[in-house]
Amino acid sequence: MEPDDVGVAVVDVLRPTIAALTDEVLSSVVEAVPPFTEWWGGTLDVRDGVDHGIRGFLELLEGGGAADASGARLPNHDVFFAFGRSELRAGRSVGSALAAYRVGAQAAWRAMVARGHEAGIAPEDLYAVADAIFAYIDRLCAVTVEGYAYEQTQGAVERVDARRRLVELAIRRPPPAPAELAGAAADAAWRLPAQLAVVAFRDERSARVAARLGADAVVARVDGTGWALVPDPDGPGRRAATTGALDGVRAGVGPTVAPHEAALSARLAERALALVSATDATAVRADDRGVDLLLLGDPQLAGGLVARVLDEPLAVVPEATRERLVETLEVWLECQGEVRPTAERLHVHTQTVRYRVAQLRELLGEPLQTAEGRLELELAVRARRLHQTVTPQ
Repeated sequence: MEPDDVGVAVVDVLRPTIAALTDEVLSSVVEAVPPFTEWWGGTLDVRDGVDHGIRGFLELLEGGGAADASGARLPNHDVFFAFGRSELRAGRSVGSALAAYRVGAQAAWRAMVARGHEAGIAPEDLYAVADAIFAYIDRLCAVTVEGYAYEQTQGAVERVDARRRLVELAIRRPPPAPAELAGAAADAAWRLPAQLAVVAFRDERSARVAARLGADAVVARVDGTGWALVPDPDGPGRRAATTGALDGVRAGVGPTVAPHEAALSARLAERALALVSATDATAVRADDRGVDLLLLGDPQLAGGLVARVLDEPLAVVPEATRERLVETLEVWLECQGEVRPTAERLHVHTQTVRYRVAQLRELLGEPLQTAEGRLELELAVRARRLHQTVTPQ
């Protein structure tokens, strides 16, 4: 009998017995692969799946395409593609499904041989169908794996989107309601911690920062800036771990806050990021640079202070002299007005320091004589230095 005639003859024998054949295959599969009883919502749905598989095989066999693993599209392609997707959504491995397919193929083959013999089909003709059955099962496996992989991709995309939405919501100003933030955290499959710190970064890839910070941190890029929500930043060993993870990363680390105050931590983290040296990629903690962040918080006010107490009084001397005087003033203020320590830090003679301080007293006048005036001068010197060195945003 020609191959095509064999296929038609087998189909003619099997088609009237599809219901019984389905039950036989299903019984074998459920016994050999117990998790199969959980699939597709219960035995009734599983039975529909087996029925789809058998009918699809008969359709291909009748058309002469079942033996070719690279043949026409499977009649029930979408059913088994969707099954692969549902396996991932249910949290199961695709391996059990593939094992069930192969058990089902063996059971179907045994049943087909028995019915074929009863119908008088020659054994050699029946055996020719064996290759077609197992080629068909290989294709079913491939389609199911394809659906599983597709769902993995979709799930990954959805998780990335959910985490980006969580970060975007957390750093938003005004801050979201606690219930809204909790909902976004649930969507991102992230347990909302009692406390967190926000990290801001720009030049690093988000994936690299996420890998360094660990699985419990949420990392996303929003409007060109990378952000990370780091849970429990003050827990045992957490501070050192975060510092180590950010070694070599130009980043700003905001203070520890409650989750609904993440926007405050984000704002200070972004200011801290501006303090990171362009040549020294070391993360800056907002808690360690409070005065600088205060000055960065209102650039207009800080600029006015610099102009009033430094730039205007010192405008009468050449620029080179002005820079030396400001440098001396900064160190002298830090040394509490002590001449010798100031000279040692500047690597100049003590007499040079006395001469420069005398110039400063003449140019700056009363502010250098009072505690409040010296505080203003110290802030102005620091604000001036920040303006010269801060990272452009």
